Amino acid sequence: MNDDFIDPRPPSRSAKKREAKAIAELAETLVTMAEADYRRLPLSGVLAKELEQARAIKSHGARKRQLKHLAGLLREDDENREQVETFMADLERGHRQSTAGFHLFEELRDGLCDPTRCTETLAEIKNTLPGLDTAKIQRLANSVQNSADKRAFREIFRMLRDAGTAQD
Repeated sequence: MNDDFIDPRPPSRSAKKREAKAIAELAETLVTMAEADYRRLPLSGVLAKELEQARAIKSHGARKRQLKHLAGLLREDDENREQVETFMADLERGHRQSTAGFHLFEELRDGLCDPTRCTETLAEIKNTLPGLDTAKIQRLANSVQNSADKRAFREIFRMLRDAGTAQD
C-alpha cells in the first residue's frame, strides 16, 4: 500500500483537552501577570479589550467566566496566541537569565566572604568585572570576614550587581 494517500490522524480527544488546558493556563497567566509586563504585551483588538476587562474583574465567579471567554478567544485567534506565547517565552527566558545572574553574584559574594576562597574569587572578579573597584571590595570582604559586618555583606552584593548590569 502507498502511504502517500493516507491522511494523518486527527488529534485525539486527550490531546485536544491538553491543548485547551494549556490555553486556559495561558489566559490565567495573562490576567495575573505584572502590570509592567502587561503593558508590553503585543495584543490588539478584541483580545486586548477582553484581557483588560478580565484584569479589572475582582469577583471570583465573574473572573472565572471571563477567563473561559478569553481562553476561547485565544483558541480562535492563532496569530495573536502565537505572539503572546512567544512574548511569554521571552519573558520567562529573561527571568531565568536574571535569576542566574543573581545567583552568580551571590556565589561571588560568598566566595569573597569565605577566607579560604577570597583570593581566587577576587582574581575571578578582576577578570569578569574589570571596571569594579577591587580595593573597596577587598576592604568590605575583610570587614565581613573579621566582624561579620552585615552592611558590608550587602554592599558587596550591590557593587557586584551594579558592575554586572553596567557591563551588559
